[in-house]
Amino acid sequence: MKRPLLQFIAIAFVLGVIATVAPSPVSDDRGVYQDIGRRFPLADCWNLHCGRMLVAVVLEHLAGSSLAKWKTYAVLVNAGAAVAVGQLSLLLGLSVRSGQQAMWIAALGWGSMYTLFDCYTSDPLMYLLGPVLSILLLRGHRFRAGAIGSVMVFAKEFAAIPLWIFTMAAALKRRWTEALETLLAAMTATLVWFGSQTFFMAIYNYSYAKSKSADVLHGGYLSLWLSSVGTLGAVKYLFTTFSALYVLFPVGFVRAPRELRLIALASIPAVAALIYVQQPERALWNFHFIVIPVAAIALSPLPAWASWFFVLCFGITNLRFGAQLQTGSIGRVAFVASIAVAFAALLIDHRRRQSI
Repeated sequence: MKRPLLQFIAIAFVLGVIATVAPSPVSDDRGVYQDIGRRFPLADCWNLHCGRMLVAVVLEHLAGSSLAKWKTYAVLVNAGAAVAVGQLSLLLGLSVRSGQQAMWIAALGWGSMYTLFDCYTSDPLMYLLGPVLSILLLRGHRFRAGAIGSVMVFAKEFAAIPLWIFTMAAALKRRWTEALETLLAAMTATLVWFGSQTFFMAIYNYSYAKSKSADVLHGGYLSLWLSSVGTLGAVKYLFTTFSALYVLFPVGFVRAPRELRLIALASIPAVAALIYVQQPERALWNFHFIVIPVAAIALSPLPAWASWFFVLCFGITNLRFGAQLQTGSIGRVAFVASIAVAFAALLIDHRRRQSI
């Protein structure tokens, strides 16, 4: 894609408008992140977020209103993440149109929109790291990717996950030298994270307290989440994370380049692990940098106007699901339309295959 800076500015403007009108959650981690940022190192910190200090320490030491700083961070980093998804899509062999649509789907997706609603989180930075580390690893910059991952684990532990995914992908391709080098980067980032957690627990009495995420022998966070939302609620929340992209993903996976298919397969263990120990829908969106390019491939048989109409409807849908804006009947119509267009793409693809 040409002019990525202009793309970034356009996306940041759209997200900025949405962030301005998005409501604030009734309950969030604002107090925890403000305390971590302003009083780091925070002795006797009992919250799981205590070890995710990097973003808080930076933002809370900047001038200005805390909420304005976190909202601005969410807008700018999500915009950067969207552009990075577009660039990754091109690197994986997608067309320019598909890359642009992947970029806007990422910008207007559930995870991006939700962090405009609940901005006190390290998640936007993780959404950026997924495609950025993938680009570096695909270009062979494993040392650089490992160094970035080793620093960013201080924001959230997910920073090491793309390194493990690409280690497994290289092993699936039987590129053993590449797999070993990437494994070294993944282990380094992971050990930095383990070492930092151990240090803060030993010196500053950090603790996970009774966090269900750490209680892996008794269902992890997944058990608490399921008991809170119920079976139907779980299905609803998991579906709204990617909504119409779920319809597109199977066909896109079949048509995807081998490299992308292997990356998707290599991500399965990480997806399962994070769903078990984190809030499942938020855990799922961490892998948007894989899901979105695959889904964008399935959109390609549609005429340009129809595929862009899908992107628009998908975005309007996530104003409600993600940003928590009351969109009324427009949101419901957009949701149904996005599903309908996705099925139309599958039908056109099926007919083309039959005619060959």
